[in-house]
Amino acid sequence: MTLTLVLLCIAGLVVLISVCKINAFAAFLLTAFAAGALLGMPLAQIPKSVEKGLGDTLDSLALVLCLGAVLGKLLAESGAAQVLAGALMRAFGVRHIQWALVVTGFVVGIPLYYGVGFVLLVPLIFSIAQRYKLSAIYIGLPMLAALSVTHGFLPPHPSPAALAVQFHANMGLTLLYGLAVAVPTIVVAGPLFARTLKGLAARPLEAFAGAPTPGPAAQVPGTANSFFTALLPVLLLAVAAAYPFVAGGRLPGQAVVALVGQPSVSMLLAVAYATYAVGLRLGKTMPQLMALFAEAVKDIAMILLIIGASGALKQVLTDSGASAEVAGLL
Repeated sequence: MTLTLVLLCIAGLVVLISVCKINAFAAFLLTAFAAGALLGMPLAQIPKSVEKGLGDTLDSLALVLCLGAVLGKLLAESGAAQVLAGALMRAFGVRHIQWALVVTGFVVGIPLYYGVGFVLLVPLIFSIAQRYKLSAIYIGLPMLAALSVTHGFLPPHPSPAALAVQFHANMGLTLLYGLAVAVPTIVVAGPLFARTLKGLAARPLEAFAGAPTPGPAAQVPGTANSFFTALLPVLLLAVAAAYPFVAGGRLPGQAVVALVGQPSVSMLLAVAYATYAVGLRLGKTMPQLMALFAEAVKDIAMILLIIGASGALKQVLTDSGASAEVAGLL
């Protein structure tokens, strides 16, 4: 009976979001309260479970996601993302254009959220397709596969970061395992699958026909600076995860590395560096940069609330005993 009620609640959540078009945050909250009542929780206990689940989920996640949004905003507004894409296209050439777009999507997708990366890179796909007379699907799918995989598998993106928190996993190891799974996934879902769609005709909208172009050279970061800034959080997390295993863990500075390996600290350091490297150094003022910070946090606010509300539903299922019962059935 419990499993049936849980499945009914999940089905109701899907209906609220997809059929009734209710905001996912509100849908999760409504489902959490309904689940608590259906599963026999004392009514006065349900709000406490909801609040606890929301708070626990966002406890260590809010900083990571907000700082990740700020880093992505800085890279997008400074032109660093476009610089990355252009450098990779020049390095790979036309013959290996698919792989150039895969690496572009992967590098841009690590610090930027999917929506931002998509808006930045889709015009580039259409521009390349027109220039080299190639199918937009054939060259675009590998890039979008890379964007999707980074968004789904790698911290600091919302889903993998939230799952790492809920399962009490090490964020650095989660990133390393995510990279191990991400590479073959991108190869199969991107270049290999796209070859089967090479003959599909695609007519891009004229509004997207032009590639994004950075401003004057003096106002955009250099290629090395763009790569380093975009990958800095990944580098910090990866080094911190691997450091304890080097030389049997006898290297100096373990405490400092452990501090830097905390996701919130690594993201804070990356944002601090980006504020200077692709902001102040390129002539932007501190008020301009702080305005970008505010815009970035606004962009991520609803995602944070949705993740928090999903944690509220999880807590209701835990406190009602439904999680333990379902686990026993499985």
